[in-house]
Amino acid sequence: MSWWCFPFERLIGTLQKTHTNNHVGGDLEKTILQSFLRGANLRRHLNRPNCPQLIRQFKILFDKALPPKNQRETMFTANPPSVRQLSHAYYTYCGVTFSHQSTHLGGSLVAYYPTTKPQDLVVGSIQEIKTESGQVLFTIKRQAPLPVTKFDPFKRYADFPATTYSSKMVDGPLDSIHPSQIRSHVARYEFSHERAVIIDLCRVGFLISLFP
Repeated sequence: MSWWCFPFERLIGTLQKTHTNNHVGGDLEKTILQSFLRGANLRRHLNRPNCPQLIRQFKILFDKALPPKNQRETMFTANPPSVRQLSHAYYTYCGVTFSHQSTHLGGSLVAYYPTTKPQDLVVGSIQEIKTESGQVLFTIKRQAPLPVTKFDPFKRYADFPATTYSSKMVDGPLDSIHPSQIRSHVARYEFSHERAVIIDLCRVGFLISLFP
C-alpha cells in the first residue's frame, strides 16, 4: 500500500521523534494550544459589535502591527522590482518589504539612522523609492518630535517600546538613505492633542530588552 494511506500514522511518528529531553507531559503542546486559543478569543472579542470603544482602540494598533494573513502574504511574496526602474512602489530588502506612503502607509513607517551614529535613530515615513546610479535609495520625511509643552503618557514606562511624537511631520529637507540604514518598521497611532504614539517593531531590540 502507498505511503499516503497512513497520513496520521506518519504524523504521530514525526511527533514521536521530536526531541523533548525525555520529558513527557505535553507542556509544549499545551503552550501552543493555549496561545492559539487566547489569540482566537482576543480576536473574537475585538471584532464583537458590543466590544467597548476603549478596547477597540487597541484593535487599530494590532491591525497595524499584525496585519491579516492575506495582507502579509500579498506583501511579502511579491517579487522585488528591478533596480533598472527609476521609481518603485515597493522594494524588498533582506526579506522585508518597504513601500512609499502613497502605496501603503504602514509599509512606509520606519525607524532609521540618517547618519552612521547609532544614537541618531529617528522615525519617519518613506515618501519615494528611487534608483540612482544603479543603487536603490529611500527618500524619507521625519516624524516631528513631541513639543516639550505636551505630555508623554508613555515616558514613565521605560521598558515599553512606545514613544510619543507629534502627529505632524518635519517641514524641512528629506533624508535620502540606503535600505541598510533602516532598523525596523514602526507602527503609528495618532491620538489626542496632535500626538502620535510610535511602537518599534524591531524583534531583535525587543528580545534584548527582555533578556539583557
